[in-house]
Amino acid sequence: MRGKVVGLVAGAALLASVGIANAKGPVTLTDGQLDKITAGDSASILASSTQLLNTLVATSTNTVVTLNAFTTNTLNFFNAFSAFTP
Repeated sequence: MRGKVVGLVAGAALLASVGIANAKGPVTLTDGQLDKITAGDSASILASSTQLLNTLVATSTNTVVTLNAFTTNTLNFFNAFSAFTP
């Protein structure tokens, strides 16, 4: 029974692919449809990517500065204990 189901599904997929392969020429779009197309809008993509990259760089820089200050403060704290003589 399972083999028949697999065969049926394979046959349906083959028939569907033949129907897709027989596609006709390009589709003509109306002016209203063309107004909604944004593919290739590189200016807005570039602007949003640049903004995201700047945010990531600023966040990374702030993280490094914070970790550097934390490390310095930690070292100063332990150095104070090592220099302490009762």
